Amino acid sequence: MAEKEVQVKLRLRSDSATNWLKANPVLLAGEIGIEADTGKMKVGNGQAKWRVLPYLITGMSQEEILDCFFPVGSVKVTSINANPESSVGGVWERTAADDTALFYWERKA
Repeated sequence: MAEKEVQVKLRLRSDSATNWLKANPVLLAGEIGIEADTGKMKVGNGQAKWRVLPYLITGMSQEEILDCFFPVGSVKVTSINANPESSVGGVWERTAADDTALFYWERKA
């Protein structure tokens, strides 16, 4: 598949803390919601409403942060042959290395 470079603008959902609480939406899995007046953020899981989602980082356990940024089955590419377990946690398995000296790691748990 050919690569294509495109220019885009990315806009995350944002509103005041009060409006988020009033609307109490369910954010899509991986969708980020920002409280414009507090700067706090939450990441959706596709099921939980706004009020029960933890704030990103400050209200999240290490496992929740890991699941948010590197869900099981995701692939991390590194330039050194060092298992990501020591830096990001979780259980990782090297799946491949290519001739450009890149290493591919899949999160197993």
